[in-house]
Amino acid sequence: MVFAHRDFDKYLEEGGTGKTLAIVSGRGPSEELHMGHLVLFEFIKYLQEELNAKVFIPLSDDEKYVFQKVESLDVAYKYALSNALSIISLGFKEEDTKLYISTRSGWVYRLAVSFSKHLTYNTVKATFGFTDEVNIGEIFYAATQAAHILGPTIMYGYPVVVPIGMDQDPYMRLSRDIAGKLRVFKPASLYIKFIRGLTGEPMSASKPETSIFITDTPQTIRSKVWAAFTGGRATVEEQRKLGGEAEKCVVYEWLSIFHFKDVKDIEEHYWKCRRGEILCGECKNMLTKTLIRYMEEHNRKRMENINKLQKYFEHEI
Repeated sequence: MVFAHRDFDKYLEEGGTGKTLAIVSGRGPSEELHMGHLVLFEFIKYLQEELNAKVFIPLSDDEKYVFQKVESLDVAYKYALSNALSIISLGFKEEDTKLYISTRSGWVYRLAVSFSKHLTYNTVKATFGFTDEVNIGEIFYAATQAAHILGPTIMYGYPVVVPIGMDQDPYMRLSRDIAGKLRVFKPASLYIKFIRGLTGEPMSASKPETSIFITDTPQTIRSKVWAAFTGGRATVEEQRKLGGEAEKCVVYEWLSIFHFKDVKDIEEHYWKCRRGEILCGECKNMLTKTLIRYMEEHNRKRMENINKLQKYFEHEI
C-alpha cells in the first residue's frame, strides 16, 4: 500500500532519540466512509501501535465547505461525527488519539493566521492551479491545512508523519516550507496508493458502484461485487485453457488487500488464477463473504463505541 515516502527515515531517527512521535491524517467529512478510507485508517492504527505514536485526526469541515463539497457546515458536522465513530471503532488507543472538527478548534485558526504571513497569494495560486475566480476560502485553506499538519510539532514538539495520497502532496510541500522558515522539524510523509474502485475507476462517493460504503446492505455489497471488473476470459473454457489475467482484475486486487493475510496466500491465489484453476465466480463469492463479514463487524463496533466518541475529541461535540 505504501509506495514512497519523504523523510520517513529522518522521522524515525527523531523517534530513536526518545522523542514522542505523532501521526496526522485527516478526513474531509462530506460523505460516509467507504473501504478505501477504512484501509487508510487501519494502516494509521498499525503505525500508532508500532511506533507508540500520538495520532491527530482533523475532520476538515472547513475544506469541504469552501471547496463546495457540502451545502453547509452543519451537513459537514453531521458527517464528521459519523466518520469519527467509524474511525475510533477501528481500535485506536483512546489515550493517544485526538480528533477535532476544524472550525470548532480555536488553535487551528490561531496557527493558520500565524502561518498565513509565510504564504503568498501567488505561491498558493501556482501550487494548486487556482484561477482568479476561486473564493478566498480556498486560498486561505492552504494555511489551515498547514495548521493541521504542523500543529503537533508547534504545540508539543512532536515530529510528524502524514500518510496521504499523492494528490495531497502540494499541501505537504507548502507546510514543509513553513516549517523551514520556523526552524522546526519538517513533516515527513508516506504515500499510499489508491485502491481501484470495483468498476476499475477511482473510488468516488458520487459513483457508489465503485466502492463499498459502511451503509451498504449485504445485498448491495453482493450486487456491487458481482458487477465488478475482472480479468476473466469470455467463457469458462477459455478461462480453464488460458487462465485469468489477475493483473487486470479488481476482484483479485481487493482480495489481496481485504481478504488474504499473508503474501504467500496472495501469490498462491495469483497462480491459481493464471493457470485457470479458479474462476471469477469463486473469487467474487470469496470477496463478497469477506466484505459482508467486515461491514457487519464494523457496524457492530460502531454501536458499541457511540458512548465513547466524546472521549476521543479534544472539544465538546
